[in-house]
Amino acid sequence: MNILEELYYGNIRPTDKSQSEEVRRALADTVNAEVSLMEILSDDRQKEKLSKISERYSKLITLTERDSFIEGVRLGAELMADLTSHTI
Repeated sequence: MNILEELYYGNIRPTDKSQSEEVRRALADTVNAEVSLMEILSDDRQKEKLSKISERYSKLITLTERDSFIEGVRLGAELMADLTSHTI
């Protein structure tokens, strides 16, 4: 199968990429900081606000990753088109 068929049949899933150790550490640090902050907040409204901020930030990260992926694919396609249109 070629890459387009693999992508079509769901055998290639860019969102399933493995995370680097640096990303895993940063994620763990962020989760630990959020848990620590949640423990010192006394008011349920404050805890709810922190949860909403975390949810919105997660959504922002997801959207940013999606847009970066799309832009990367576009750039790669433009690069390939440019390379194939020039003879050496």
